[in-house]
Amino acid sequence: MSIIPQRASVDGNFWVFFNEDKTQAILLVTPPQGDGNPVRTADVVKALKEMGVAYGIDEQAIRDTIERATNMATKVQAVVAQGVLPIHGTDAKVNYRLSEEAVLRPLPLLPDGSIDYLQIDPARYIQAGQLIATVVPANHGRPGRTITFPPQTVHQRPGRDANLRAGEGVIASDDNLQFTAEKSGYVYLSGDKLCVLPAQPLQGDLQGAQQFPHALVLSGNLLPGAQVRVYGDAAIGGRCEGASLNVRGTCYLHSGAQRSDIAADGNILLRASVSDCTLSTRRRVIALKEDVQIVGGRIVAFEGVEAYTIGTPSWIPTEVVAGVDTLGDERLFEIAEEIRQCEDNIQKINTALRPFASVTAEVTSPEKKEAVQRLIAHRRRLEARLKELQHEKRTITIQVNAPIRAEVVVMGTVYPGVKVTIGKHSYLVEAEMQAVRFFVARGESHVQVRPLNKL
Repeated sequence: MSIIPQRASVDGNFWVFFNEDKTQAILLVTPPQGDGNPVRTADVVKALKEMGVAYGIDEQAIRDTIERATNMATKVQAVVAQGVLPIHGTDAKVNYRLSEEAVLRPLPLLPDGSIDYLQIDPARYIQAGQLIATVVPANHGRPGRTITFPPQTVHQRPGRDANLRAGEGVIASDDNLQFTAEKSGYVYLSGDKLCVLPAQPLQGDLQGAQQFPHALVLSGNLLPGAQVRVYGDAAIGGRCEGASLNVRGTCYLHSGAQRSDIAADGNILLRASVSDCTLSTRRRVIALKEDVQIVGGRIVAFEGVEAYTIGTPSWIPTEVVAGVDTLGDERLFEIAEEIRQCEDNIQKINTALRPFASVTAEVTSPEKKEAVQRLIAHRRRLEARLKELQHEKRTITIQVNAPIRAEVVVMGTVYPGVKVTIGKHSYLVEAEMQAVRFFVARGESHVQVRPLNKL
């Protein structure tokens, strides 16, 4: 006859412990075995109080946990005391009214570091006055409180603010939750600033006399007889033939030029050949590709020229001048005129504001206060522009009187018939040369030529 072993009788057991921030107490119950006794609710309550739990004990939750452990014959864990849980915040969200992917992508750049307008995603473009983005503010949540005595504050994890500010060409609402385009152009981010790059994109060709207050992005051609002035950068996607182009910033010629007169305060960038043109710049003329040729005409670049091929084997006269600022005097005249206008306008604003100098905010009507704020903001803009003009004037004056450091670098071939002038000194190329640098050494009075592989 076999003997059935008796199952040992073991009382149920429990453990109580806190969660990480002591806003909750957790009960872990093991069930009784055999004829053992289950855990008693009173014992758990006593243990919680001995741990320092001051409030929030849920005796019903304790009984339910003990009952489930007993009925299921397995360990059961549950929260049986709770203080005030921290409510963590939610991050702010920026809702763009145009392609967010396009806005967040860096602006495309050319090799000299200037903006490649012709490669900017059209989805970035926005009209003046249009809403660019709205911000859903961060929710900073609510702190919690421990269940121990004395209760301690449990800090919540606050939501992160958008940290978005209005940059150039953008106006923010007073609460910094709405951002509107002040100018038409391409939207981009500069650090935490939302900006608009002022520009006017045009499809098709351009002819006649035209002026543009900001950057011009032309997909077509400049037709013969076109006289275009751009008070910013210019990017010409098509050919420039028999035209006149005056650019305040950088000029990018994607498809080259013929028989045209082109002047720029910034670099003139060539992605295709130019022939029989007059190019003048206060910076550099830079060829961006190996197949770019400069043939005929006159190139004047104050800071120098970086070319691949200059001239042709047929001795076409081509003049390259560096270290001479032919546009400086014209620009100084323009600066002087704009400085005069800024000073006049600042004086007019000061006169208009004088009657309000002794009026307190309490007695000034909302309409007058708004008018005064607009005048003050406009005066600040004029004063900032005045500083820019004065700095530019000093820079041009210093450059004119500075020692000549310009050079002409030819990475490919320079042909006979090319005349290179640096400052007051000239050099006529009489034999084909490869990969050379033209410069005037300090203290010398003639143009020297060195291979590029030698300093």
